[in-house]
Amino acid sequence: MSVGSLVLAAPAWAAPTSAAATLTPAVATGTNSWYRGPVTLNLSATDGAGGVQRLEYRLGNTAPFQTVASAPSPFPGTLSGSVEITQQGSTTVGYRAVSGDGSVESTRTITVRIDTVAPVVSWPGIVDGHVGHTATLIPTRTDPAPASGGVFIQKMWIDQTETTPLPVSTSTLSTGAHTISVIASDSAGNAARFDQTFVVTTSFAELGTLIDGFAGSGAIGADLAADLHAKLAEAASLAELGNTNQAKRALNQFVAAAQGGTQSGQVRDTLVGDARYLQDQLAGKLPADPPTGMTVTPAIGPNPIAPATPLAASTNFPGATYRVLYFSATKGFRHDHIADTALLVQQWGQQHGFDVDIWDPRLAPASLSSTPFTSAADLAKYKTIIFGSPVDGTNANSAPAADALNAGELAAFQEYVQAGGGFVGLHGASDAIHNVPWYRDLVGAWFTNHPGGQNGEGTCGSCINVRVNTEDSTNPATAHLPKTWLTIDELYNFDHNPRAEVHTLLSLDEESYRRSLNSGNAATRPLPLMGGDHPIAWCQEYDGGRAFSLILGHDRALYYRETFTKILLAGINWTAGQTEANCSTFRQTRTLITANSAAGTLTPESAAAAAALLDDAQAAYLRQDYNAAVTSLNQITAITGSPAAGTTQARDELDHQARQLRSWMLSLKKS
Repeated sequence: MSVGSLVLAAPAWAAPTSAAATLTPAVATGTNSWYRGPVTLNLSATDGAGGVQRLEYRLGNTAPFQTVASAPSPFPGTLSGSVEITQQGSTTVGYRAVSGDGSVESTRTITVRIDTVAPVVSWPGIVDGHVGHTATLIPTRTDPAPASGGVFIQKMWIDQTETTPLPVSTSTLSTGAHTISVIASDSAGNAARFDQTFVVTTSFAELGTLIDGFAGSGAIGADLAADLHAKLAEAASLAELGNTNQAKRALNQFVAAAQGGTQSGQVRDTLVGDARYLQDQLAGKLPADPPTGMTVTPAIGPNPIAPATPLAASTNFPGATYRVLYFSATKGFRHDHIADTALLVQQWGQQHGFDVDIWDPRLAPASLSSTPFTSAADLAKYKTIIFGSPVDGTNANSAPAADALNAGELAAFQEYVQAGGGFVGLHGASDAIHNVPWYRDLVGAWFTNHPGGQNGEGTCGSCINVRVNTEDSTNPATAHLPKTWLTIDELYNFDHNPRAEVHTLLSLDEESYRRSLNSGNAATRPLPLMGGDHPIAWCQEYDGGRAFSLILGHDRALYYRETFTKILLAGINWTAGQTEANCSTFRQTRTLITANSAAGTLTPESAAAAAALLDDAQAAYLRQDYNAAVTSLNQITAITGSPAAGTTQARDELDHQARQLRSWMLSLKKS
């Protein structure tokens, strides 16, 4: 037999080979890789020797195999088949192929996660539809099997008024009927709305406890508290003796004392309301209870967001008049929003006439091939540079890693800013370059930590609900926003409060989430935050350039909501010099005074007087005494009006700064 006639055939016992299983839909229909309905498992295998006899699958590692597809002899070289998976929970699905001669392929696996059951919310403090006036209501949340977990309260209302999810102190409610409503979702995005109707009651003992609470908080004085206690004790004693009319008269005296000794508002209303309730109870005139209990209705939870892909590494849109850089290269934690933000900025460029370069190797091929931070001259082609969460390893909370920019790159960037370049610091931009104070001052503050959330939020497992305050409604970035508004996001704490150095645009209402139901045990152990004053977005002219920091923006879903994205777009426009805005700061003005004094363009006396007045204005601003701040700033403009104070240019520059600060203070006074 010649060598050429030797043919090596596959042995008859060789097992077939399956292709990797796929699922339909290919992208999970729920959040966090969960499906909210049946999934089709698609299998295919080949065997060029004996053919494929059948395809098999099993649900779990010990379940028996079942046939997905089979073929008669002669067996085909390739066999495909599909089967619908409905078993809920996280299931390891095993699959394999069997050849024509009975050889069995080693079992391969794929994980299928299905959850179609919404979470359940109950209020254990409400018993038979009733609760006392000194209770704190905290809901119990459970996620029935298959339990994807992480139950998150998406929205909450008290008597149809939306609020952030917090424990409910019944002392803040009047006696009578109320409704707490919540929408809760689990990790898969299953959601339901729960409307709990209940009645708040009170008693002599509870009213006494309320008095103590109001006195302890300083809402009422000690003398008034003692007087109210005495009158309440008298009424209770008379009621116990059956002297109903005399008890009612004592309660009238209680009401008169409460009305005369407290300011109008919730404290007075509660004291008076409880006394009236007790009078009606003694007289048997309490109204009949309305229907109480829980109503449950289906609700829409968070939906998954398809992966975003930026358009290109460098765009060249027809008619574009300038170029910006989007920088998101990470050497530490990597945020999910990076690609979504890159795509959004490029879409804006196409709509508004600017080109976009991207520097982030992990977005390749939609990234420049090498760093653009080569020199200030090269960076000068960009009107602004957007730092899209380029987190590095310089945070003490992170594993050691290289800086976001090396020494040469940082020097080029610093010279770029000093030459008038723009900077937008988005979210995790404050969690970078922790070892360079200049960068801290540019971005405004360094990230230290954030409260944790629950992954039932769907698109952001570290996010919690918060009320945001719009502080400067005259700025183009925030003019479209209401005075206060609700959002869900990851909420950074900082190494220091930047308010004194920057022009604050937005701040967080810490009381709206310090006891958040969506952050671990915060409901019973309040979160350590920033002490009540918590800026979260600001702008400034710093070291020659324009800087805009928006430290919200972790949640990918925000980049598909115009209310949020308009903030970012306005920041890009201002830092790129396309629009104007009042971003004046006390630090910038102080730097100007110091520089002109050193140059001799302001007299020493004028500079010293202006600096002292600026300190007074800043101190007044920080204590929210805007009238006093305006008065001090007016005195600075009086100094600049005197030719003897210095050169015309120096006086004009300082006058402009003082007037900008005054305009800012006046806007805060009106808000």
